[in-house]
Amino acid sequence: MHGPESGIGREVFWNIVGPGFPVAQVLLYILVVITILLFFRGLAKGGFFTRLKMMSIATGTDVERLNNPLSRFWYAFAEVFGHRKILREPYQGVFHLFIFFGFLALAITTAIVFIQADFIAPIWHVWFWQDGFYLGLSLFADVFGLLAIIGILMALARRYLFRPNWLDHKSEDAYILWFILAILVTGFVIEGLRMQATELKAGDPMFTYVWYSPVGRIVAVLFAGMSDATLHGIHKVIWWVHVLGALCFIIYVAYSKLLHMFMTPLNIFLRPITDQPPIKVMPPEMFETAETFGVHNVEEYSWKDLFDGEGCMRCGRCVSVCPAFNTDKPLMPRDVVRDIRDYMENKAKIAIDADGTTKIIPDEEYTGPPLIGDTIDKDTIWACTTCMACVDICPAYVLQFPKLIELRRYMVMMESDFPAEVLDVFKGMENNSNPWSIGAHTRADWAKGIDVPLMSEKGEAEYLFYVGCAGAFDDLNKKVATSLVALFNAAGLDYAILGTEEGCCGDSAKKIGNEYLYQTLAMTNIEIFNGYNVKKIITICPHGFNTLKKDYKELGGDYEVYHYTEILDNLIKQGKITLTKPIEGLGTITLHDSCYLGRYNNVYEQPRNIINSLKSGNLVEMEDHHEKSFCCGAGGGRMWMEETLGSRINQKRTREVMDSGAKTVCTACPFCYTMLSDGIKELELDEQLQAFDIAELVFKAANLDEKAAEVIDAQPAVTPLEPEDAPAEEAAPSEPSVSETVEEEGKDAPAEEFAEAPVAGSGAEEAAAESVEEDVPAEEAPAEEEEKKE
Repeated sequence: MHGPESGIGREVFWNIVGPGFPVAQVLLYILVVITILLFFRGLAKGGFFTRLKMMSIATGTDVERLNNPLSRFWYAFAEVFGHRKILREPYQGVFHLFIFFGFLALAITTAIVFIQADFIAPIWHVWFWQDGFYLGLSLFADVFGLLAIIGILMALARRYLFRPNWLDHKSEDAYILWFILAILVTGFVIEGLRMQATELKAGDPMFTYVWYSPVGRIVAVLFAGMSDATLHGIHKVIWWVHVLGALCFIIYVAYSKLLHMFMTPLNIFLRPITDQPPIKVMPPEMFETAETFGVHNVEEYSWKDLFDGEGCMRCGRCVSVCPAFNTDKPLMPRDVVRDIRDYMENKAKIAIDADGTTKIIPDEEYTGPPLIGDTIDKDTIWACTTCMACVDICPAYVLQFPKLIELRRYMVMMESDFPAEVLDVFKGMENNSNPWSIGAHTRADWAKGIDVPLMSEKGEAEYLFYVGCAGAFDDLNKKVATSLVALFNAAGLDYAILGTEEGCCGDSAKKIGNEYLYQTLAMTNIEIFNGYNVKKIITICPHGFNTLKKDYKELGGDYEVYHYTEILDNLIKQGKITLTKPIEGLGTITLHDSCYLGRYNNVYEQPRNIINSLKSGNLVEMEDHHEKSFCCGAGGGRMWMEETLGSRINQKRTREVMDSGAKTVCTACPFCYTMLSDGIKELELDEQLQAFDIAELVFKAANLDEKAAEVIDAQPAVTPLEPEDAPAEEAAPSEPSVSETVEEEGKDAPAEEFAEAPVAGSGAEEAAAESVEEDVPAEEAPAEEEEKKE
């Protein structure tokens, strides 16, 4: 029984299975079984099981991936079926949505037909696929099948007519699209041939219902006038072409990127439920026991780091938003993930024995190409700004940039292999707890002449105002610190600063890869914070904000941390800060969203609320704003590195400011403020553009007393300390740095060598004082501050 009882429906194997033994039907089922077997063979031939074996020996630690399974399932379900991330890019999102739901609808229809014809009918002799149910399902399948064809045509147009430069073009991509299109088209051709031979004939029970199969009805017009014999003959040939094509397609999935249909939903299910993309935790005791740090062998990643390569579908969205790629640097996050996957598969040829046993290959026995420098170029590793744009946009929830941080850790802590200019940064952090290497005893000089409560004098306060290195030492950003102090005082905020007790938060050290230096700085700060029973912290810098709020928790420092824009927004709303003076000359204003404030911490509206409350100019958005904001180029320690490849990221962002039509660009980050101010100067746009930190504008609009304004305008410059007996450009430190110590003393026991290095917080104040006394006598007036960044 393969047809409806009422006549409103259709025969399942029309023109294929005739009277007698159903040879074609049996042959079809044999082919289906063979297809399933070949699919799994394809997984083996495509290296899938080999890669799983390599993942099984991964030694890297990871976050929890299976907690809250029900919540994870529904999140993945919503992400997959709602296309939430994919639809951020409308064109790509729409065509993928059409293809996805088109295939899903056809798969559901095929499954229903299979259940009806091969289980329900022969076993229970019931035919439910008829009447209203059949008509509704027929319309459903035709509409969604047509959407799938439209989606494929849109994808082909994007690939061949207006392909973006970040979209890779491999032969399999063309095969996949044309393959899918052929299957869809032949399916509708079969329907049209069948309808022309049956339903379109007057007197057929389905004659009045043909438009419930609208696409088939239109296609049938192509075959009008053909004889029944011709229709039957063509139908049988196309039917087998369609079926064999569909079965071959299933086999091909195992060899191609189409495997992401299964792997991507699983990767979403396994996503990290963390505040930010997790970087491998290195507990302090690890420095006493571990023989190596970071990653230089693929097995040193976690199994999930390696599994990311299965979820990646090579869509290129991560590349499209990468600031390094978009300024002609050799970094494509997609390729980093895929290169690690390919490297793992190639290394498996050595790591897996003939009997299938998988083992870790010691460095001294491995003769293949290295992961660092060969598979992933060093310039690629150092190009990343850790802006998180790649992770944020990835619809497969792949973690791209954390893999680069792990490579940096190995290069820095094991090989002392990092850009030359970073050596001075490490030295400054070690000896003076700031990357400028300015004497630690001058850390509170920015506050001279203004009323700033010290925690050491006050004892405790509701808020610790953590000024940070930029607010304390950088001329441009010292004005931000003093503006905030004046505003906090005017609002009656209960706060205090640490003064010379404050140290570098360590963000740049961590993101450059010097985890030991970061932890030493962080532990010193945590000890001081806890000594004053600090509960709440206000920061200027989004990098410090993120580090104190999230990273310090790994070391036992759990605090309520606020960025100053969150505090100012609340104080303005509460009426504790009144903005009475319109600021002249701002013109149209645009806001640059800091990566670490926005994508890392979802602080988008507070800065905009503050700007709108100024009532001093219209706020317009740049082309890339909110979660799509384009990086300034200073994150990931890039603030301290020369930008020698491609064009400058800050200049590209400055051009976006120009294109927005704004006269004023506002920032809420010291790094961004510096980079955009430099971009304006470098592009000689001083007469057309100006940059301000939001705090400065609030201070002006609050119309506070003239004395505070005079202090802010008269901030002194401070000269960074120079290494003793060495020219400034050589940056040779008087004491061995952490990196040099590791390189010179050996790699087998780095913890002991690290312990010898002078680091802020563990004798750092004495070292800093001695260094200052030798290099900058107290009685001499400090010279003008050197340039921070070319």
